[in-house]
Amino acid sequence: MLYPENTRQLEAIIQKARETKTPLVAVSSRGPHLHGASENPNAETVDFSRMNRIIKIDRRSRYVRVEPGVTFDMLIPEVRAAGMRLNIPFLPRAGKSVVASALEREAVLIPKYQYDYTDPLLTVEAVFGTGDAFRTGSAAGPGTPAETRADMVVPWGPGCIDYLRFFSGAQGTMGFVTWATLKTEVLPALTKLYFVQAESAEKLTRLASILLKRRIPDECVILSRADFAGAFAVSAEEEEKLLKALEPWTMICRVSGFDRYPEERVSIYEGYLKDECAQAGLEAVTELGGLPGLAEKVESMIADCDRRETYWKMRQGGVRQIDMLAPPSRAPRLIEILENLRCPGDIGITVQPQVQGRAFRIECSVYFSGAPEEAGQVDKALEDAARELYEAGAYFDRPYGSLSKLAYAADPVSTEAMRKLKKIFDPDNILNPGKLCF
Repeated sequence: MLYPENTRQLEAIIQKARETKTPLVAVSSRGPHLHGASENPNAETVDFSRMNRIIKIDRRSRYVRVEPGVTFDMLIPEVRAAGMRLNIPFLPRAGKSVVASALEREAVLIPKYQYDYTDPLLTVEAVFGTGDAFRTGSAAGPGTPAETRADMVVPWGPGCIDYLRFFSGAQGTMGFVTWATLKTEVLPALTKLYFVQAESAEKLTRLASILLKRRIPDECVILSRADFAGAFAVSAEEEEKLLKALEPWTMICRVSGFDRYPEERVSIYEGYLKDECAQAGLEAVTELGGLPGLAEKVESMIADCDRRETYWKMRQGGVRQIDMLAPPSRAPRLIEILENLRCPGDIGITVQPQVQGRAFRIECSVYFSGAPEEAGQVDKALEDAARELYEAGAYFDRPYGSLSKLAYAADPVSTEAMRKLKKIFDPDNILNPGKLCF
């Protein structure tokens, strides 16, 4: 295990690895590691936990610059104290690296402020497999970030190539990131949370697309009954109660008001929300029947990370996941396929609108005991489903494990281009070899 404390030490580590032909894999988060991107039994592990500085918080320009060892439980309170909020995934693990989450393109909870699938990622500093450090976008150039135009937080450089994309979703195969600049948003002065329940996910995905087209909600996420109960229950008894009380699908959406006229703003958005729900034959409510105080609890939790001792997705012992992007027109069919999975355990589905409702990130989690025989059955079921999902229009933009073969076999031209780029930035193939198409 190697523990760099700064960029120069990482450069030295990679240069030494080139000389000895030693594969390297980066780890920046406390476990559990659910996707296996940082697992390589043949590689030396580079642990970034000591690179955990919050370098800069800039409220005026609304960004933060942090090292990869900074976790959600470290950063969220600091950003909140500065009057801002992160555009975070749904209940991220407290010990999850903020930088890793952004690089993995995890679905964000506030699609209203998302203009690109890489948001909130802006600029990064990384070290290639050659041992050379490189900064993207406006942070590029000689000297320190303070001596460049890093504060412009522009992802692309003066030329035609957006180097940030080489690192986004690359699972550490193109370079190891040493810091990243991320967008933040202003903390609302007033918020109000609503629930919308339905028998089918299709009704809610249609509604979400309409609401986000009109920029009505800030936070917006659609959860199956199993995921809703698992996410917000604090005991087995409470989870069982929620499972009995909930409809098959629930959308959580929150409207916000800011410094100027927050009450008026929230009131206007409430009216729009209720009108659109009524036209869809649905109802927006502030509490769910028989569950007093749930809204306050949910609102508090979605603005934070999951700080429970056991991460909520690991509550049964084991979990396997598959996720994909889909346009609104194809989402219902993909969800239907996932609902009909046949395997041990409980099936939970989270549907997260992206880029202002232009697409959906669909994530399916199978919760089981963790027994090896059950794990094998679940893995087989998800692998079998992947082909059907692909043929139905799923786009696997984060292909972990066996999904990589399916994703890259479909586009041999792009795959070959990626391999040529890999030879440039990592000529000895020492950075996380065997992942993606490498």
